[in-house]
Parts: sequence; C-alpha cells; structure tokens
Amino acid sequence: MPKTNGEGQATTLDPQQLDLLLDSAPSPEHRAIWSIQRFTGSRITETLLLTWGAIHEDRITFSKSTTKTKQTREPLIDPRLRKELDFYRTLWVAKYEKQPSKNEFVFPSRYGTYKSMTRQNADKVLRVTLENCGLPSGCSLHSFRRSLATAMHKSGVGLKTISRFTGHKSLAQLAEYIDVSTADEMKALAALH
Repeated sequence: MPKTNGEGQATTLDPQQLDLLLDSAPSPEHRAIWSIQRFTGSRITETLLLTWGAIHEDRITFSKSTTKTKQTREPLIDPRLRKELDFYRTLWVAKYEKQPSKNEFVFPSRYGTYKSMTRQNADKVLRVTLENCGLPSGCSLHSFRRSLATAMHKSGVGLKTISRFTGHKSLAQLAEYIDVSTADEMKALAALH
C-alpha cells in the first residue's frame, strides 16, 4: 500500500523511473543526494550528514553516529555512483573555491560547509520534482531505500547481502521493505499448479 499523508510505505520505483528522477533533478547537488540514496539504500539523514572524509574510492562510510541503528556500515560504491560523486565534487570545489576538508559536509547548508542541508529542504525539492515528472503518488525520500531493497531482492540477492547496504539489524524488518507486486503474487499462485 503506497504512502499517503505519512502513513503506509513509500512507493518503490523501477530503474527507468529512478533514471527519470535523477535526470530531472533541479541541481547537481540534489542529483548527487538521490544517487547516493539510490545506490546505497541510505536514509536521507545519513546522506545529508556525510562528510567528505566518509567518501572513499570504493566505499562510503555511514558512521554509527548518523545511522538509526547506531552501527557503522560501508556499502560498496557502484561505478555509476562513483561517476556522479566525482562530477559533484568538481562542482563543489568550483563553488567553494577550495578542496574540501574531511570534516566538511558533502551537502552543506546555505550557512556554510560545516553545517548540513536540512531534511526539510531535501524533502521539499523531491516533492516538487516528483510532481513535475509525473511519477506515482506515494513516493518519498524513503522510496530510494525501498527501491534498492526490492530491485536487489528481485535480482536474487539474499537479504543478508541487501542488509549490508541498508543497515537493517533484523532481516524480518528488511523483508517488510521489499515490494511485492501483483505479478509476484500471480507467479506464486502459478507455482501451486
């Protein structure tokens, strides 16, 4: 059941819809935020609290101080995400006219590079972009997380491996994130014959 007025679960998006959303991002900054969420399954707060010191060549470190589970996790960086991050870093350097220190935020607020963008700002921009793209209702900043878990599961990736990206402590909780379509239900019924 899609999310309505803050109730239910965020709608999942397929890869084409996610590409459309990224291509419609109003700024390289928002495209980079959504790319991190898309390819790591991170929560928005975890993403916004990333500092440049947390982004490595092959992994992103989500520090236990910023995660809901209070456990550090380090998902691999997909090559598409690496490309997005490299491009965004170039723009960050040009905007602030310096190389970032390891403690500066990847997504700074308007008050400087040592304060992060707010969740409210990220949410507002996503909602406007979703409406302009004509994507399904019920999408939210959590759609990236559910979409990653669902896509990986449908590709045959085990829950334990998916949890390396999402950081779920409980595989039962993670299982609730995975979207089950009508086609999945029909396939299950066909298995009974």
